[in-house]
Amino acid sequence: MGNECSFSQHSRREISCPPAKLDSPIHTVRLSPEYEMDDAFTNHFRSLHQVFMYITDQCNLRCKQCLYKPTISQYPNLEIGLIDALALLRSFRRLGASKVTFLGGEPTLYGRRQLGSPLFDLIEGTKKIGYEYIRLDTNGLNTPNFMKHPTFSRLSELAFSLDGPTPKINDSLRGKGTFKKTLDSINLAVGLGYFVTITCCIHNGLLKRGNDGILLIEKMINFAQDLGAQIINFHDLFKVGVPMDSWTGSFAPSVEEWLPVYKLLSEKIDHKQFSIPVRLPRCFVEKSEFIRNAKYYGYCPAKLGERIMVHPNGVIRICSNLICTAFGVAHYHQRKIVWDYSINNELSGHDGTQYTRCTNRSRNRTYSNLVPLCFSFKPGQKEYVWQHELKWEQRRR
Repeated sequence: MGNECSFSQHSRREISCPPAKLDSPIHTVRLSPEYEMDDAFTNHFRSLHQVFMYITDQCNLRCKQCLYKPTISQYPNLEIGLIDALALLRSFRRLGASKVTFLGGEPTLYGRRQLGSPLFDLIEGTKKIGYEYIRLDTNGLNTPNFMKHPTFSRLSELAFSLDGPTPKINDSLRGKGTFKKTLDSINLAVGLGYFVTITCCIHNGLLKRGNDGILLIEKMINFAQDLGAQIINFHDLFKVGVPMDSWTGSFAPSVEEWLPVYKLLSEKIDHKQFSIPVRLPRCFVEKSEFIRNAKYYGYCPAKLGERIMVHPNGVIRICSNLICTAFGVAHYHQRKIVWDYSINNELSGHDGTQYTRCTNRSRNRTYSNLVPLCFSFKPGQKEYVWQHELKWEQRRR
């Protein structure tokens, strides 16, 4: 097999990969011409702030709660080529984007046949283009092969996925042995001085209480701060009537379970009882409260045009709830970005003139006196775009 990664003979969970060349020199990355963008695309994204670039659909895990699981399974070898990735990033930078998150799949598998050098070139090129904040999301299994490289150390943030404070809780979702490997990578990253954050899914296993009566999700926060993480960022797994409900496992908490937990944790956050920032999704709010301040609770990246998600199959979309569907807003191909004028344009069902409940979460579900909020609505969050670009928290009153 040479230098290629290969599946283990015993399990499809693990991919064995050679280490990246840590002694390879940093070289000048040549930037490619920008993409030609049609007017509909540039008009909608005239306030673009951030890019989520799924650089590869390869992954060395098959997490049960993965939002991206169907694509990883169906197109495991798709990548956005380095030249195309940098050309796209140049185009988005011209529209105003200043933050990029590289993810997948598992982004440290990007360019694996070249021993990881394309990932270094991508980071270097992104810096050269002028992005102010570069984040990389990783499961941590392959990350130690990269962390001592000087280009990798230029990342603004290294975000590790960990779904529980114990092997039993985490590994039930992410696979046997993943807790220890990810923990080793986090400890290494902290020791090397990276700005480390932890991303954790809100699943029903974290809403239980330990023998000491403390919620396991609160123990997860304390665990993250003890590790030396700078921020813990929670993602919700609620079943809200969107396609991903069918493949994200049976780990979703109920609304009734979540509301008292959110109230308890948000009060502790407001009273600064945790030593690190906690990005906690509100998920739902009472109708009367929504009406009182719709300008705040009606946050919607699809309407704002502040972010895009770019996939190796040529699809550009906005809403995380529509991952692995036929919906998107545009396609890129042969150095052109073309607006989707078909019924598959994800904005077709949105009223862009009003601050409303989350459109995608309320198409097929009702929640009594509750209003579903955006997947990314996390009050008070210490996040680059939310704080510095959108200044969204100033709308809270």
